[in-house]
Amino acid sequence: MLHPLPVLPAILYVSEDNGSDAAGDGTLRSPFATVYKAAECCALRGLVDDKIKVQKADGADFEDVSKAALKKARKRLEEAKKKEKRQQEAGEKEAKAKGDEEARLEESKKIVIREREDLPKAQKIKIKQAVASRGKRVRVSGWVHRMRTQGKDMRFIVLRDGSGYLQCVMTGQLCHVYDALTLTLESTVTVWGVIQELPEGKTAPENHELVVDYWEVIHKAPGGDDAFGNKLNTESDPSVLFDQRHLVLRGEHTSAVMRCRSAVMQAFRDHLHSEGFTEVTPPTMVQTQVEGGSTLFALEYYGETVGFSPSY
Repeated sequence: MLHPLPVLPAILYVSEDNGSDAAGDGTLRSPFATVYKAAECCALRGLVDDKIKVQKADGADFEDVSKAALKKARKRLEEAKKKEKRQQEAGEKEAKAKGDEEARLEESKKIVIREREDLPKAQKIKIKQAVASRGKRVRVSGWVHRMRTQGKDMRFIVLRDGSGYLQCVMTGQLCHVYDALTLTLESTVTVWGVIQELPEGKTAPENHELVVDYWEVIHKAPGGDDAFGNKLNTESDPSVLFDQRHLVLRGEHTSAVMRCRSAVMQAFRDHLHSEGFTEVTPPTMVQTQVEGGSTLFALEYYGETVGFSPSY
């Protein structure tokens, strides 16, 4: 049931010390705290807002509102109206975009792609073999490392398989299937196509890209709050990076550090082996049971019981 708005007095009262915008009604007994609130009430009811009296301090007389204060209140009201209008328009725009996206997803489920039988049989390769496979139709599997959409009918995906990175370009219906619209970073996919060298002025890993003619999703990575980009980003706290170390290692910088460490360790090994050294793996001193469940050889170490693990 709708209740009519209370009738405002002919004059609205504002007390800066004793008034309340939340509980006041603009009467002398229960004044507002600000001129803005009084002007807002007038605007809501289409009343003239110059019938406002203000008490500057406790015990002082109520005086007509100053032109400056009224002008300031009117300006705030105008800004509030514009803000409300912008929020309403943004809400309507968001609702429309959401509806359009839902309709687009439903429509995408009707699109079915199949590998073309008239094309040469694809050769399965690792990305490190891509340079030697230029001009041939190949099949590559890996993780979606990066992706971006360009226009309505083109999507770029950078694929990673542990041996390198490969830029893949999808066009036409390949971009509009349901799996393409819902694809997430770190999803595992297989792509079919021909590797072509990029023209001058274009850049990509190894200066080539795979022009996709067919692709499949092996498994999609989580989206939403659990998406890779939400788990890790440039503003992630160090504690988060430690907890998500297995994801951090998938990044280009951290994986490059690990490859560098591997190369340094291998250089040491190669040198020592060339000098006739033999690498040994002695038991490790631990305080807990090893993963393999092997027996620990206990001993006292600075007053604590530790063990030598025979597990290598």
